[in-house]
Amino acid sequence: MHYSNSEMNTQQEKSNVEQLIRWSPPPLDRVTLNFDGPIGSSSAAGGFIFRTNSGKPLVAASFNTGLSTVLVAKAMALRNSLICAKDRGFLRIKVEGDLKLVIDAISGVSASPWRLLSLIQHMRHLRNSFEFISFKHVFKEANYVANTLANLGHGLSSVCFWEECVLW
Repeated sequence: MHYSNSEMNTQQEKSNVEQLIRWSPPPLDRVTLNFDGPIGSSSAAGGFIFRTNSGKPLVAASFNTGLSTVLVAKAMALRNSLICAKDRGFLRIKVEGDLKLVIDAISGVSASPWRLLSLIQHMRHLRNSFEFISFKHVFKEANYVANTLANLGHGLSSVCFWEECVLW
């Protein structure tokens, strides 16, 4: 196979590019919300964290959702985090999660799965409570802290909140 110099350079550039996947801070006037909902051997759980642009935790939570699917667990984690944001007066939020289906459904990019319809409708209503809100899919590596917090929920019988100090 023959390649021109520009084709060879493009192929070399593509193979040499490594992408670092990590949490990215919000603009100064916003907080970032990361949420997750993992499934364990006997239950599902949820968790979330709000952080400033310096990465300082503002509030985090873990909870057990009982028996459910990963879709329901992640959607419940997002819904619970939006309620928390509203209650705490966070008005400008950058939301990140690692399940594209939920992000797309709340954003209106795709239809809601029928199992999530009532949760998605509630979240669409909640998003009107904020001055600014954006939703973004991130890879699980960028959602590590939310996943770790959510996994703590498997062993809980009630919601556990941390304010300004999150241990992980």
